[in-house]
Amino acid sequence: MTRPLLIVAHPGHELRLFGWMERERPLLCILTDGSGSVAPARTHYSAALAERCGALPGPVFGVMPDRGWYAAILAGDGQPFADAVAAISAVAHPGAPVIADPVEGYNPMHDLAAAIGDAVALRNGGARLTYPLMASRREGEVLRLDAATLGRKRAAVEAYTPLAEEAEALLRADPLALSEERILPAGFAWPETSDPAYERIGAERASAGVYGRTIRYAAHVRPIAVALRERVTA
Repeated sequence: MTRPLLIVAHPGHELRLFGWMERERPLLCILTDGSGSVAPARTHYSAALAERCGALPGPVFGVMPDRGWYAAILAGDGQPFADAVAAISAVAHPGAPVIADPVEGYNPMHDLAAAIGDAVALRNGGARLTYPLMASRREGEVLRLDAATLGRKRAAVEAYTPLAEEAEALLRADPLALSEERILPAGFAWPETSDPAYERIGAERASAGVYGRTIRYAAHVRPIAVALRERVTA
Protein backbone atom coordinates (compact mmCIF):
# COMPACT_ATOMS: atom_id res chain seq x y z
CA MET A 1 0.00 0.00 0.00
CA THR A 2 1.37 3.40 -1.01
CA ARG A 3 0.45 5.73 1.83
CA PRO A 4 0.30 9.47 1.24
CA LEU A 5 2.18 11.67 3.70
CA LEU A 6 0.45 14.14 5.98
CA ILE A 7 2.89 16.61 7.57
CA VAL A 8 1.54 19.02 10.18
CA ALA A 9 3.15 21.45 12.58
CA HIS A 10 1.09 20.79 15.69
CA PRO A 11 -0.85 17.80 17.02
CA GLY A 12 -4.53 18.28 16.27
CA HIS A 13 -4.20 19.80 12.80
CA GLU A 14 -4.98 16.35 11.41
CA LEU A 15 -8.55 16.67 12.75
CA ARG A 16 -9.23 18.94 9.79
CA LEU A 17 -8.74 15.90 7.52
CA PHE A 18 -10.37 13.18 9.61
CA GLY A 19 -12.51 11.79 6.78
CA TRP A 20 -9.65 11.98 4.32
CA MET A 21 -7.42 10.11 6.80
CA GLU A 22 -10.00 7.34 7.13
CA ARG A 23 -10.08 7.03 3.35
CA GLU A 24 -6.36 7.36 2.57
CA ARG A 25 -4.69 6.05 5.76
CA PRO A 26 -1.65 8.33 5.51
CA LEU A 27 1.65 8.32 7.27
CA LEU A 28 1.10 11.10 9.81
CA CYS A 29 4.08 13.27 10.74
CA ILE A 30 3.85 15.97 13.44
CA LEU A 31 6.65 18.40 14.19
CA THR A 32 5.95 19.76 17.68
CA ASP A 33 4.53 18.03 20.74
CA GLY A 34 1.81 20.70 21.11
CA SER A 35 3.06 21.87 24.50
CA GLY A 36 3.23 25.55 23.54
CA SER A 37 4.74 27.66 26.31
CA VAL A 38 3.52 25.82 29.40
CA ALA A 39 0.96 23.17 28.40
CA PRO A 40 1.57 19.41 28.53
CA ALA A 41 2.32 17.52 25.34
CA ARG A 42 -0.70 16.30 23.41
CA THR A 43 0.83 13.88 20.91
CA HIS A 44 -0.92 10.95 22.63
CA TYR A 45 -4.25 12.39 21.45
CA SER A 46 -2.96 12.35 17.88
CA ALA A 47 -1.58 8.82 18.24
CA ALA A 48 -5.02 7.63 19.34
CA LEU A 49 -6.65 9.51 16.48
CA ALA A 50 -4.26 7.98 13.94
CA GLU A 51 -5.06 4.49 15.21
CA ARG A 52 -8.78 5.24 14.98
CA CYS A 53 -8.41 6.36 11.36
CA GLY A 54 -6.06 3.62 10.21
CA ALA A 55 -3.20 6.09 9.77
CA LEU A 56 0.36 5.36 10.89
CA PRO A 57 2.49 7.65 13.06
CA GLY A 58 5.56 8.66 11.10
CA PRO A 59 9.22 8.93 12.13
CA VAL A 60 8.67 12.57 13.11
CA PHE A 61 5.93 12.65 15.72
CA GLY A 62 6.29 15.43 18.26
CA VAL A 63 10.07 15.03 18.26
CA MET A 64 10.72 18.38 19.97
CA PRO A 65 8.66 20.75 22.16
CA ASP A 66 7.29 23.90 20.59
CA ARG A 67 9.81 25.98 22.54
CA GLY A 68 12.69 24.06 20.94
CA TRP A 69 11.43 24.61 17.42
CA TYR A 70 10.86 28.34 17.98
CA ALA A 71 14.31 28.69 19.55
CA ALA A 72 15.81 27.05 16.46
CA ILE A 73 13.95 29.48 14.19
CA LEU A 74 15.20 32.50 16.14
CA ALA A 75 18.76 31.14 16.11
CA GLY A 76 18.68 30.55 12.36
CA ASP A 77 19.23 26.85 12.99
CA GLY A 78 17.70 24.92 10.13
CA GLN A 79 19.12 21.56 11.20
CA PRO A 80 15.99 20.28 13.01
CA PHE A 81 13.97 21.05 9.90
CA ALA A 82 16.50 19.36 7.61
CA ASP A 83 16.55 16.36 9.95
CA ALA A 84 12.76 16.14 9.67
CA VAL A 85 12.97 16.18 5.87
CA ALA A 86 15.57 13.39 5.92
CA ALA A 87 13.64 11.22 8.38
CA ILE A 88 10.35 11.53 6.53
CA SER A 89 11.92 11.08 3.09
CA ALA A 90 13.64 7.89 4.26
CA VAL A 91 10.28 6.15 4.78
CA ALA A 92 8.21 7.84 2.07
CA HIS A 93 7.05 5.73 -0.85
CA PRO A 94 8.42 7.14 -4.14
CA GLY A 95 5.74 9.21 -5.81
CA ALA A 96 3.45 9.27 -2.77
CA PRO A 97 1.43 12.49 -2.46
CA VAL A 98 2.63 14.92 0.21
CA ILE A 99 -0.03 16.94 2.05
CA ALA A 100 1.28 19.54 4.49
CA ASP A 101 0.07 22.57 6.38
CA PRO A 102 -0.64 25.61 4.20
CA VAL A 103 1.36 28.82 4.17
CA GLU A 104 -1.19 31.21 5.66
CA GLY A 105 1.09 33.54 7.63
CA TYR A 106 -0.72 32.63 10.83
CA ASN A 107 2.08 30.75 12.58
CA PRO A 108 5.73 30.28 11.52
CA MET A 109 5.69 26.57 12.35
CA HIS A 110 2.67 26.04 10.10
CA ASP A 111 4.52 27.75 7.26
CA LEU A 112 7.73 25.79 7.87
CA ALA A 113 5.75 22.54 7.93
CA ALA A 114 4.78 23.55 4.39
CA ALA A 115 8.46 24.06 3.54
CA ILE A 116 9.26 20.58 4.88
CA GLY A 117 6.45 19.22 2.72
CA ASP A 118 7.94 20.97 -0.32
CA ALA A 119 11.34 19.43 0.31
CA VAL A 120 9.98 15.92 0.89
CA ALA A 121 7.89 16.12 -2.30
CA LEU A 122 10.95 17.23 -4.27
CA ARG A 123 12.86 14.24 -2.94
CA ASN A 124 10.25 11.55 -3.52
CA GLY A 125 8.60 12.98 -6.65
CA GLY A 126 5.08 13.03 -5.22
CA ALA A 127 2.33 15.56 -5.81
CA ARG A 128 2.49 18.47 -3.37
CA LEU A 129 -0.89 19.31 -1.85
CA THR A 130 -2.31 21.20 1.11
CA TYR A 131 -5.58 21.93 2.90
CA PRO A 132 -7.27 24.88 4.63
CA LEU A 133 -6.16 25.13 8.24
CA MET A 134 -6.92 28.50 9.87
CA ALA A 135 -8.59 30.09 6.84
CA SER A 136 -11.81 29.10 5.08
CA ARG A 137 -11.37 28.05 1.45
CA ARG A 138 -14.00 26.94 -1.05
CA GLU A 139 -11.83 25.73 -3.93
CA GLY A 140 -10.01 22.47 -4.53
CA GLU A 141 -11.11 18.85 -4.27
CA VAL A 142 -13.93 18.60 -1.73
CA LEU A 143 -14.74 15.59 0.40
CA ARG A 144 -18.25 15.91 1.85
CA LEU A 145 -18.58 13.63 4.82
CA ASP A 146 -21.56 11.30 5.09
CA ALA A 147 -23.53 11.16 8.32
CA ALA A 148 -21.60 8.22 9.76
CA THR A 149 -18.19 9.72 9.04
CA LEU A 150 -19.31 13.10 10.34
CA GLY A 151 -20.46 11.45 13.55
CA ARG A 152 -17.08 9.80 14.01
CA LYS A 153 -15.33 13.09 13.31
CA ARG A 154 -17.48 14.93 15.86
CA ALA A 155 -16.61 12.29 18.43
CA ALA A 156 -12.91 12.61 17.62
CA VAL A 157 -13.04 16.40 17.99
CA GLU A 158 -14.81 16.09 21.33
CA ALA A 159 -12.26 13.53 22.54
CA TYR A 160 -9.39 15.89 21.67
CA THR A 161 -10.08 17.96 24.78
CA PRO A 162 -7.08 20.38 24.65
CA LEU A 163 -8.47 21.78 21.38
CA ALA A 164 -12.10 22.16 22.45
CA GLU A 165 -12.07 25.98 22.47
CA GLU A 166 -10.21 26.19 19.16
CA ALA A 167 -12.68 23.78 17.55
CA GLU A 168 -15.65 25.83 18.76
CA ALA A 169 -14.10 29.04 17.43
CA LEU A 170 -13.37 27.41 14.08
CA LEU A 171 -16.93 26.18 13.72
CA ARG A 172 -18.31 29.61 14.55
CA ALA A 173 -16.14 31.09 11.81
CA ASP A 174 -16.78 28.28 9.32
CA PRO A 175 -19.85 26.09 9.95
CA LEU A 176 -18.76 23.73 7.15
CA ALA A 177 -15.35 23.05 8.76
CA LEU A 178 -16.52 19.68 10.07
CA SER A 179 -18.63 18.41 7.21
CA GLU A 180 -16.39 19.41 4.29
CA GLU A 181 -12.71 18.66 3.81
CA ARG A 182 -10.68 20.13 0.98
CA ILE A 183 -7.42 19.18 -0.69
CA LEU A 184 -5.75 22.02 -2.56
CA PRO A 185 -2.72 22.41 -4.81
CA ALA A 186 0.24 23.79 -2.87
CA GLY A 187 2.66 26.37 -4.12
CA PHE A 188 4.35 29.19 -2.26
CA ALA A 189 7.34 30.91 -3.86
CA TRP A 190 8.87 32.30 -0.64
CA PRO A 191 9.31 35.88 -1.92
CA GLU A 192 11.92 38.06 -0.26
CA THR A 193 9.31 40.13 1.54
CA SER A 194 6.00 39.23 3.15
CA ASP A 195 3.75 40.56 5.91
CA PRO A 196 2.52 37.53 7.87
CA ALA A 197 0.14 37.92 10.78
CA TYR A 198 2.55 36.15 13.11
CA GLU A 199 4.92 39.13 12.95
CA ARG A 200 2.26 41.53 14.20
CA ILE A 201 1.04 39.09 16.84
CA GLY A 202 4.60 38.38 17.97
CA ALA A 203 5.49 42.07 18.20
CA GLU A 204 2.41 42.72 20.34
CA ARG A 205 3.28 39.88 22.69
CA ALA A 206 6.91 40.94 22.88
CA SER A 207 5.78 44.44 23.86
CA ALA A 208 3.59 42.90 26.55
CA GLY A 209 6.53 40.89 27.88
CA VAL A 210 5.10 37.52 26.82
CA TYR A 211 7.79 36.88 24.19
CA GLY A 212 11.42 37.87 24.34
CA ARG A 213 11.91 38.26 20.57
CA THR A 214 9.68 38.35 17.51
CA ILE A 215 10.03 35.78 14.76
CA ARG A 216 10.35 37.59 11.43
CA TYR A 217 9.60 36.22 7.98
CA ALA A 218 12.62 37.69 6.18
CA ALA A 219 15.15 37.25 8.97
CA HIS A 220 14.12 33.87 10.36
CA VAL A 221 11.48 31.87 8.47
CA ARG A 222 12.28 32.39 4.79
CA PRO A 223 16.01 31.53 5.10
CA ILE A 224 15.18 28.14 6.63
CA ALA A 225 12.54 27.42 3.98
CA VAL A 226 14.84 28.39 1.11
CA ALA A 227 17.73 26.36 2.55
CA LEU A 228 15.55 23.24 2.74
CA ARG A 229 14.78 23.51 -0.97
CA GLU A 230 18.40 24.21 -1.85
CA ARG A 231 19.57 21.12 0.05
CA VAL A 232 17.33 18.96 -2.12
CA THR A 233 18.08 20.60 -5.45
CA ALA A 234 21.84 21.04 -4.94
